[in-house]
Amino acid sequence: MDALNQRMEEELTPEVLESFLAYLSDRGRSQVSLQEYRRTLNMLCSRFSQEGSRVTEKSGGKWKRWLEEQGLSPRTVNMRISVWNSLMQYLGHRDWQVAEFSSLKEDIQPELTRTEYLRLLSAAKQLGQEKVYLLVKALGGVGLRIQELSQLTAEAVCQGTVRLERQNGASTRVLHLPSVLQRELLEYMDREGITKGPVFTTAKGKPVDRSNVNHSIRRLSREAKVAEEKANPRCLWKMYQSTQERLQANVAVLIEQAYERMLEQEQLTVGWVH
Repeated sequence: MDALNQRMEEELTPEVLESFLAYLSDRGRSQVSLQEYRRTLNMLCSRFSQEGSRVTEKSGGKWKRWLEEQGLSPRTVNMRISVWNSLMQYLGHRDWQVAEFSSLKEDIQPELTRTEYLRLLSAAKQLGQEKVYLLVKALGGVGLRIQELSQLTAEAVCQGTVRLERQNGASTRVLHLPSVLQRELLEYMDREGITKGPVFTTAKGKPVDRSNVNHSIRRLSREAKVAEEKANPRCLWKMYQSTQERLQANVAVLIEQAYERMLEQEQLTVGWVH
């Protein structure tokens, strides 16, 4: 690739990303920090996979908009923009960095706790509302976005894997259904006679929309003793995201601790100083 083309685009190959991570490690980044960088870089590659993992001066803005569309908090968006900016600096493209970060002045969105989520499920079960129960579980339990519900089809449930198209097919992600949810969905489909197409539909057979879902979940709030403003798909998504981030952070810490213990054992065996 000549100098001009090199300036116009960069290919995010595994070698480039590993070299970048090694560069960060050499500059004293902790293992926890490197794990977070790696997760963000994997997400970045997934976002631009349909473009051959190639990025240009316009890709930073696309990355920022895509992150914001995922319902992430501004703080998380900004952290992932910072990873982009660091990568661009490493590649010699300071002019490709994102200068405008996401505003931290969030509209005040109440946080749905895991306990409240379980109360919503319990309320749906007590009221005999199996469809709403499964909707809550799909949105809050496995991180399905409300605009993706129509892609949860009978065929996908049978396979246990949902291939989700985003942004008019510009990017995809694969969602693996936990066996417990797959089993519940299969039993629901069997009772309802659903053999193909979207699992969640209206009485007229059309895929449920945002209004249908919001109304159905909100009706659970009183029985579940959950504030009505928390009983919605957005709060379920945020709860799923925060749960995932907390678990990932815990795993990263455990990995770092395990690595340090291994080094200590090696030191006892061959260390110059015990």
